[in-house]
Amino acid sequence: MKTLGLIAAGILLSAAAFAQTTTPAPTKTPAEKVQMKDLRQDVRAYDNKKADAKQAIKKGNLTAADADIAAAKTDKADIKADKQTLKSEGIAHPVKTAEKQIKKSDEKAVKTDVKDIKADKVAEQKAVKAGDITAAQADQKDVATAKKDLKKDAREARRDGVKHPIRRAKA
Repeated sequence: MKTLGLIAAGILLSAAAFAQTTTPAPTKTPAEKVQMKDLRQDVRAYDNKKADAKQAIKKGNLTAADADIAAAKTDKADIKADKQTLKSEGIAHPVKTAEKQIKKSDEKAVKTDVKDIKADKVAEQKAVKAGDITAAQADQKDVATAKKDLKKDAREARRDGVKHPIRRAKA
């Protein structure tokens, strides 16, 4: 019974000791950061070329679709090469990581556009209440340009795999 108690105490103490030690977070070297940026650009280019090919097929322009598909294949080869180099440097799942980073930046861009629209609408309402017509018209133009930016960013986000980017930004 005494030995069983000593073993249990030893296990508890060793578990407590292991729980206190922290593993250092892996730091990325500047070369890895540059390679991840290149991978993100390749993934975006691949997504854009696929979407362009789909649009060209819908319009019936098969020569443009073939050119877009060929460009997408070269982008896919670049993605595979970048993936292999990043894996050899110790980054786990580099393509999934890049896709998550892309989606995160797309959502951030949409959220900032939504905030800009809201701020411009508030400024427009204040200008109308104050009776300043020129400022209200300028704010209306700002709202229109912000809406165009929002549409562009939402389209890019959908291309990169974010579902309902505007709804997600409002929440």
